[in-house]
Parts: sequence; structure tokens; C-alpha cells
Amino acid sequence: MTRPDPFPDSDARSGRKAVLTCPDCGHESPPDGDWDVREESADDYERETYRCPDCDATVTRRPRFTVA
Repeated sequence: MTRPDPFPDSDARSGRKAVLTCPDCGHESPPDGDWDVREESADDYERETYRCPDCDATVTRRPRFTVA
């Protein structure tokens, strides 16, 4: 006997674990998707700003870790 899929329409089968969503227009893509990623420096640390390719809204800012 096989069990029914509890998440039939989810992305679990594709292995996708994260999706970023633009707060302004609703564009969705994984973090390594089609976002416009800009590197910035501020207050002695570097970060990456993810911007929406459709409306240019800031979706997230994340610290950028460098390998020494």
C-alpha cells in the first residue's frame, strides 16, 4: 500500500528548499535564481543586496562571507 503525497503541488520533489519573494510585485525565484545581486560595503563589512529583476525593489540584504 502506498501513501498519498502530503504535498502534491510542492517543490519538495525538485529539491528546492528556499524561495525569495519580492514584497512589491510578488516575483518568486530561488536565492540563486534571476535576482540582481549587488555587492556593497558598509561599516567595515561586505553584504549582498538582492533586487527584483522585474521592479528593482530590494528583496533582502545578506552578509557576504569571504574566504581568506
